[in-house]
Formats: sequence, C-alpha cells, structure tokens
Amino acid sequence: MSAVDAAIVIPCRNATAVIGRQLRALSRQVTDRSWTVVVVDDGSHDDLAAVVDAHRHVLPQILYLRRDRGGGTGSARNVGARATDTTALLFLDADDEVAEDYVDAMLRALDASPLVCARIDYTRLNSQRVLGRLPNGHAGRTPAESDFLPFIPGGLMGMSRALFDELGGMSEELPALADVDMSWRAQLAGHAVALAETTVAVEMRSTALGQLRRGRFQGRDVVELYDRFADSGAPRHAVLSHVAGWLRLVARLPAAALPGCRTKVSWELGWLVGVAAGLSARRRTVTGARGKAWASCEGVDGRAG
Repeated sequence: MSAVDAAIVIPCRNATAVIGRQLRALSRQVTDRSWTVVVVDDGSHDDLAAVVDAHRHVLPQILYLRRDRGGGTGSARNVGARATDTTALLFLDADDEVAEDYVDAMLRALDASPLVCARIDYTRLNSQRVLGRLPNGHAGRTPAESDFLPFIPGGLMGMSRALFDELGGMSEELPALADVDMSWRAQLAGHAVALAETTVAVEMRSTALGQLRRGRFQGRDVVELYDRFADSGAPRHAVLSHVAGWLRLVARLPAAALPGCRTKVSWELGWLVGVAAGLSARRRTVTGARGKAWASCEGVDGRAG
C-alpha cells in the first residue's frame, strides 16, 4: 500500500497559460495528509513540461507524464490515476484554483464516503460581467443537476481507489462527458455523492467562440451518454425535441446582438450542433446494425433454399 494518501490528477492540453495558478494554489495547502500531483500532458503543443518544472521548488511532489497523442480527458485521468497506488484520487482541471483547505477537506470527506464533490465557486475568478453572460445551468449547485441523476464535474471529483477500480476507471469513449458517465455509474452501483466542505474556483470561457466550442464538445457526446443509460431510466434524445430546440434558438437569435446574451446563444448553438452530430452518429449505427442483420437473414434464407 502507498505511503501517500492521495494523488491529485490534472489532465492538460496546451495549458501553459493557466496551470501555474492551480499549481501555486496547491502549494499553499494546509494539511497534515500526504499527497502527490500527477500532471498528464495530453498531447500538448506548448512547453507544459517547462512550466511544471518551474514550480517544482514549491511543489516537489509533481509527477509529469506526457502522451504524444491526445486521448481525451477521461483517458488522461485514467493514465494519471493508474500511475500511482494511492488510496484516494482527486481530479482537478488545469485552469481552476483550489482553496487552501482543499486537500484536507476532500480527504476528510473520503474517509466517510467513496465518492465526493467539492463546492464550485464562480465568483473568485470571474467578473460580474462574465457571470451575467453565463448560459443556463451554471448556477453553482454541486453536484450538478441533470434530467436523470446528479453528477460531479470532473474538476470537482474525488473518489477512493477502490471505487475507481470497481468501475474500471473513466470512460475513454466520451471525452466531453466522462465525468458524468462516471458519476452515474457510481450512483447506480449504490454510491451516493457526498459534499466536501471546500471550494474550487472555476474560470468560465467568457467569449462567444469559447462557449460555442464548449457547447459543441459537450453536445456531441450527450446523445451516446443518454443512450448508454436508457435502460436505467435516462431519457433518450429524440429528433423532434432537437428540432424544437433549433426553433427556440431561432426565436432568440435577435437577442444575440446584445452583449449579455451573445455567449448564452453561442453555447446553445454549439450544443445543438453537437447534438445533431450525435443523433447522426446514432442513426448511422442503427442503420449499419439493421443492414448487417438483413444481410444475415438473406444468407440464412439462401442456404435454406
């Protein structure tokens, strides 16, 4: 068994401009627990290694891992988690900032529950102007709500090694929503989400283009995510409801000219584009499966004749 209590896993891709803030916040932790930091470079094109090395004087317990080809956030978190044998795993994002009691509070919560969630703080790193532009669904509630089960955003998640191994790690097929998938699988396996009394400050993308990309990235995976959990009660995304979403967006397009609404409309546009791609992929999968089944039946009929 490891002599270190926890591994803090930070997946990164082109994060040189932001990860320093997170590493400095980790260097200010107040705790008597032992922990290490695992930075997983997921195919960055910048000099992330140099930034990590520049912080070793305040965080000597950093393990830097690099993958030349990116595999997505879920895959990177798996790599980082499996590079250690600690009893606890804490997952962070590179562009956030933890409170000084983060490690201590998360590990105290994990002493009592195998699945924990930090509280989210949007106010520390975002101006009131940015906060007013956030799309719906960023009210700061944790765990986050959905129309199926609540979930823990990946940068707020902590879990025991035993639970991580029980669930087989994070999904590597849903790069945008591996955290939601993991949260739902854990709850369906009987593990409730416990709240840790600490905060993680999250900086939101404040530009319309950033929100467009974010919405598209998440929307692309949401169709497959809900299909995976349909047998457990998750509502599947239907084409008619998707069309209705486009109609609602068209009705709101005049508001996109207003600075306070532009990012909200951009996120929704990206989401709908992503969902459309997911629905198209589902249709291709179903059509391909039907074609194989039909070909199989024709082969049986031919042999029988």
